[in-house]
Amino acid sequence: MISLSKLLGGESTVSKKLTYGDEDSFIPKRLIEFSSKRIPIVVWNITNRCNLKCLHCYAKTRFKARELSTEDCKRIILELAEFKVPLILFSGGEPLMREDIFELAEFAKKKGLKVVLSTNGTLIDEDVAEDLKIFDYVGISLDGIKIHDKFRGMEGAFEASMNALKISNEVVMTGIRFTLTKYNFLELPEIINLARENEIPRFCLYHLVPSGNASFKDDVDNITRRRVINYLITQAEKEGMEILTVDNPADGVYLYQRTKDERILDFLKYRGGDNSGIRLVCIDSEGNVHPNQFWMDYNAGSLLKKSFREIWMNDPLFKMLREKEKFLQDRCGICKYKNLCGGFRVRAYRSGNLWGWDPSCYISAT
Repeated sequence: MISLSKLLGGESTVSKKLTYGDEDSFIPKRLIEFSSKRIPIVVWNITNRCNLKCLHCYAKTRFKARELSTEDCKRIILELAEFKVPLILFSGGEPLMREDIFELAEFAKKKGLKVVLSTNGTLIDEDVAEDLKIFDYVGISLDGIKIHDKFRGMEGAFEASMNALKISNEVVMTGIRFTLTKYNFLELPEIINLARENEIPRFCLYHLVPSGNASFKDDVDNITRRRVINYLITQAEKEGMEILTVDNPADGVYLYQRTKDERILDFLKYRGGDNSGIRLVCIDSEGNVHPNQFWMDYNAGSLLKKSFREIWMNDPLFKMLREKEKFLQDRCGICKYKNLCGGFRVRAYRSGNLWGWDPSCYISAT
C-alpha cells in the first residue's frame, strides 16, 4: 500500500488513524516500529458467501466453503491479540452476510485490535450503517459508474454502493476501493470527482492481481498503468482526499523517479515493497493461512490444527519471502530498487516464476 498523498505532503487522514498515529513527521515512529517487527496486518476472508458475481473476484464466491463458527473465530482473535497483531481487515466474499460480523468486530476491539471492513456496500442501509460505528474504517468497492453494475454482476449495484458510501460516511471513516482493469480505467476521473463531491476521505486504487475469476487478460497494459498513476499523482497533490495504491510496490519508486525527493526513498525503506508473508497475511473462511488474499493456492496451515504463531513463524515460503532479495531473478533481480520494491510476488508467480519479473512493473530499473 502506497499513500501517494502522504508522500506528496497531502492528505493522510485515514492512514494517520490506522497506521501512523497522530504524528505529523514524514516518517512516523509508529511506522518505523511496525516495520522492524514480524507482526502482520491480517486480511480475514471471514466468509466465502456473496450476493454478487464480480468479474474480478479472487475468492470465486460461487463456491461455498465451510465457515468457522463464532467460537472458533473468537479463539483465533484471541491468538491474534496475544501475538499483538495491530489490525484485522474483515473481507470475504461479502462479510456482511455473516450474522455475527459485528459481534466479532466488537470482540476484536475489546481485545485491543483495530478493525476494518471491506464490503461491496449493497447490504448497507440506515440501520446497518449505525452498526458500522464499531469499525475504525470501512472500504466500499466502487469500480466505475456506467460499468459498475456489469462489473459486479448485479443491476442496481452502483446505486446501492453509492448510497452505502453516503450513509456510512456519516457515521464512520470510509473510502472507495477501485480495482483497475481495462474495462473501467476510463471512468477513473469520474469516480475521483464523485468521491470529492461526496467528501469521501480516501480513494484506494487496487492493481489487478490474476486470481480467482481475474486473469492477465483483464488488466491494463503498462503504458495505461503509468498514465493512471500520473493522473493519481496530480490528484494526490490536491487537498480533501487521501489517495493510495495497492498491490504494486513499483508505484512508490515511480513517485520517487518523478519527484527526486530523497525522503520518499527513506520512507519506502519502511513502507515500500510487497509485504505478503512479511507484515501481511490472509486467513480464509475455513481458518487456513495464506501469504495474502490472492494466494489461496498456497496453504501455510490450518488454525484449527496449529497456532497462528507456529504457522507465521515457521512456514517455509514465509521465511523465503522475508529474504526475497536473495532469490529475485530477471529484471527484479538486477533492479537497483529491489530492496524498496521487489515486485508483487504472487503476480510474478502467476506469470510463471515466483522470483521473476513482476509483469506490472513500469519503472526504469537503471
